[in-house]
Amino acid sequence: MKILLQARTICIGMTLFLGISIPSKAQITQDYLQQFIEFITENQDGGEEFDYSEIGEQLDDWSRSPIDINSAAAAILVQWKIVSDNAYRNLQEHIMLNGPLLDLLELQSISGFDPDMVRILDVIATVKGRETQTPSIPFGQMLIHGQNEIYLRAGRTIQESDGYVGEDPAYEGSPDKIYMRYRHRNSNTLSYGITAEKDAGEAFFSGSNPQGFDFYSYHFALQQFKPWLPALMVGDFNANFGQGLIMHSGFGAGKSSFVTDVKRSGNPLRPYTSVEENNFLRGVGVTLKPAENLTVTILGSHHNRDGNLTIDTVYEDGQIENIDEDITSLQTSNLHRTAAEIADEDAIDLTQAGVSISYTNRRAHLAINGLHSKLSAPLNRNPELYNQYYFNGDNLTNASLDYGIWFGGLHFFGETAMSDNGALATLNGLLAGLDRHITAAILFRSYARDYQVLTPNAFGETSQANNETGLYTGLEITPSGRWKIQLYQDIWSHPWLRYNIDSPTEGIEYLGRVTYTVKRQLEIYGQYRSKRNAINSTPTGDAIPQVVDQTRSQVRLHMNNILTKGIQLRTRLEWTSYNVPGENQQGFMIYQDAVYSPLASPWTFSARVTLFDTDDYDSRIYTYENDLIYYYTIPAFSDQGSRFYINVRYKGIRNLTAEIKFAQTRQLDVPSIGSGNDEIQGDVRSEIRAQLIYRFDN
Repeated sequence: MKILLQARTICIGMTLFLGISIPSKAQITQDYLQQFIEFITENQDGGEEFDYSEIGEQLDDWSRSPIDINSAAAAILVQWKIVSDNAYRNLQEHIMLNGPLLDLLELQSISGFDPDMVRILDVIATVKGRETQTPSIPFGQMLIHGQNEIYLRAGRTIQESDGYVGEDPAYEGSPDKIYMRYRHRNSNTLSYGITAEKDAGEAFFSGSNPQGFDFYSYHFALQQFKPWLPALMVGDFNANFGQGLIMHSGFGAGKSSFVTDVKRSGNPLRPYTSVEENNFLRGVGVTLKPAENLTVTILGSHHNRDGNLTIDTVYEDGQIENIDEDITSLQTSNLHRTAAEIADEDAIDLTQAGVSISYTNRRAHLAINGLHSKLSAPLNRNPELYNQYYFNGDNLTNASLDYGIWFGGLHFFGETAMSDNGALATLNGLLAGLDRHITAAILFRSYARDYQVLTPNAFGETSQANNETGLYTGLEITPSGRWKIQLYQDIWSHPWLRYNIDSPTEGIEYLGRVTYTVKRQLEIYGQYRSKRNAINSTPTGDAIPQVVDQTRSQVRLHMNNILTKGIQLRTRLEWTSYNVPGENQQGFMIYQDAVYSPLASPWTFSARVTLFDTDDYDSRIYTYENDLIYYYTIPAFSDQGSRFYINVRYKGIRNLTAEIKFAQTRQLDVPSIGSGNDEIQGDVRSEIRAQLIYRFDN
């Protein structure tokens, strides 16, 4: 009741704020980035922190070195979901018939380019000639001259959790989370740099990390350097083949309110600058273009992966006869705090070699992809019934055919892959621009239960590309410049058992969103999402679990109100429900954001107050949260309580940006917050983070 009374006060207060303004270009990119990340993470249930710094960096790069919308380089906008496949196709047809665009405002006359899309392109794109220009700067000059960035970031939870308590604490290191990065760039062509990070609880220049940080990443990259050399990567990089059935180590959105953006697109190779410690390649990758429509990508990678290593020593006559090493699982937590986590760190070497040969013209695309993976020790999973079809061994080969063709406003695309045991996985879709106001997407997937692959990231209920058959349909309708309707439905089945689900199952998910926009002033949307799938449930008094359906539903009302060039308010109300046989839980959340950027001032302030009230953890609510530049969080709210944060950013010193964030969560009537080693005694959890960014040209 206390929470609902406070929510009522916020609801009354928010109705007092109405206004008119024209946002700055920096504000446009910031708003787009927030919406983009929130939309693509809507189905993420889990970690409170994540790293999508790459898209933020790209927007920042393009705002300083805009992409020529008339050139082939503009295809990267499709990869980052800024421009849809249909819109980009219509742009190419327009240029082919009418010549290069003379002004970005011409995009408004091309089907698929709505006002929001044109607004962000006005910041990050430009118009030049049709031909892609070869850099005139000598390579040696590019290495020395360009834009440089240094990032230093540190943060911690102020209250001490149980993992740091006692004479022999479970966590080896301090609660500080530290990040450092240097990067040099010359336009959008050359990039090199180093990134280092230590997570909370990990040792720093001591214990298991005498070298300092727990994770280091480095890269050197050339992109569009010469017409015959589209890409060269040395060090750490991402590789994307097809639709992710054999490899997709970079960004790949799944189900979200980008309801028709279901196709993976973009360049095969990209530099890696993130801190996800397992999902990348380390070695050399190159893309060559020996002919106008032909590209060849070759890569080789060797790096350490976390894994649960078991060692079996065989003795004979008191002497060691043999030592067998097996891996029972590959770990992906990226955390090395406890003795068990440290034992799993870099326990296995993964060596991969891949090739992609692609032919592309105006109306068709065809690629043959191959990947061989070798583990330094055999993967030998625990003999559970659900995983008997998973890959076991130390060598795995995958091959695929990736294809696409255009017929007017229809685009058929797909990928069919095979693992070396003969099992198949296929994904096939249709994108349709039905008219200027309606676009649709249909995607069918059929992944055999015994299809085996180590590094996939394909569309589906899970990203593992096995044991799943499903059909996705998405529809986007823009009846006018102010209204947008987005709908999707996904139905699927799993023909075999899965982890903690002891029978074949099926599920359904659907989303509907209606958005009303007053250009540069106000955006309001209402959203409903529901998902039904299966879980194991053990009723009281029973020893054997039963497979039952669980249903999660969500209703959201969101308003973004731009009062002036310097003041913006965001308000959200959200309800959620969770149902299983014999149990019904409810949840509610409301937050109020305020962003204040005084004109001609180096200061920016943003703050949020959140109130939440849920019956239990199963009815929890996830909400994207603004943070420091290129750092994002999705806290989970359950039980009753409140949370607030404040961000302060200062740009009053040339080339330097300084920022700090303080956040605090307070829960009602609980003795502690969290669980396990992360449990904090008491009802308050406070976090503080600070960051310095220094940019300079030379």
